[in-house]
Amino acid sequence: MFVWVLSSVYIGLSEAFGLDKFVEEDMRAIVAVPGKENSIQIKEMDIPKISETEALVKVKLVGLDRTDREIIKGLHGESSEGKKELILGHESLGRVVRVGNQVKSFKPGNLVVATVRRPDDCINCRVEEYDMCLKGNYTERGIKGMDGFLSDYYAEDERFLVRVPDELGKLAVMLEPTSVAEKAVRTAFEAQRRMKWRPETAMITGTGTLGLITAVLVKLKGLDVVCVDRSNGEYKEKIFSELGVRHFNDQKINLHDIPKKIGKRMDIVFEMTGSSSIALHVIMIAGTNAAVVLSSITGGDKHIVICSDCFNQGMVLGNKTVVGTVSSNKRDFQQGIVDLLAAEKRWPGLLAKFITGRYSPERISEAISSMGENIKTVIEFDTSDLGNINPESSEETSKESAQGR
Repeated sequence: MFVWVLSSVYIGLSEAFGLDKFVEEDMRAIVAVPGKENSIQIKEMDIPKISETEALVKVKLVGLDRTDREIIKGLHGESSEGKKELILGHESLGRVVRVGNQVKSFKPGNLVVATVRRPDDCINCRVEEYDMCLKGNYTERGIKGMDGFLSDYYAEDERFLVRVPDELGKLAVMLEPTSVAEKAVRTAFEAQRRMKWRPETAMITGTGTLGLITAVLVKLKGLDVVCVDRSNGEYKEKIFSELGVRHFNDQKINLHDIPKKIGKRMDIVFEMTGSSSIALHVIMIAGTNAAVVLSSITGGDKHIVICSDCFNQGMVLGNKTVVGTVSSNKRDFQQGIVDLLAAEKRWPGLLAKFITGRYSPERISEAISSMGENIKTVIEFDTSDLGNINPESSEETSKESAQGR
């Protein structure tokens, strides 16, 4: 702990006075061995060196999601070549403390978020569409072949950093999931250029962080929004009410009955539950000329029986478009900043309520265990210069906030 504090002091001096020669070498990092269950631990590691095109970033906050939990369970993840362990975390917020000689877009003091995916040499990646990678040889920070951001510092090439206005503050830790939601919304509207289309109603199944942020984005576009999940708690009900969305618990009403219940056609459906069976059902309940966006990654082998003739006929006669989406592009991060600021202006304080669990790095195991009870769980490294997040959340958790996503 003493070494880390000393390192932080020296980095601060470096930021203020350019005293690079005084920087210490050690930092905390939260690591796991991909493929090995419950191998998570905190290790002392070297602070990374930066190249001429990189920035050294001091981590402020890191968000946790289902991918992190699956890596810790040994179900997912891949360490970088020659390494056994992987530094976890892909939802970051940090501040630049040093830049290489060739860095032109950033300087010490800038608040930044790093994108996640890094390109291979496919035709899409060569034109910076790395979220649409064709070969699949991409790497992803904290997930596949590259260390993540759950450490006191990380180094990153300026091409993959996004500058965040200070007014967004701690809310920017949700920029990565916001970028994924932005791509989902963008995908739906781009696909529907096939015709004249004026969507009025959108359904979102699943109201974890991604689902709630998607609801915010679609509301900003002026659509009526229906959210479907299995939550019963007052905390989320207050969020639905403030946002102005209709909420249904699919344990109390059949999905197929919802359009008739509200008397509206579902023009867009965003499926975000993580359930393959619900993904099939939402395709069937989507309205004529609708767009259905699937974003759940389902790695199991679940089987269900459906009427395939009914399914196919509904797709064809309904002129439905079904698309899958994963990851996001840098432009989605940039649009996310615009929309998060717009949402904060329209619904002051609402976004902060999504962050319901806050833990120190030393309590990472507790943080992981709490994820099912929270909307968004974050790890706080050093947030003294960012202000408060959510006055209704504690340093631990708001227990009933996200039960039944």
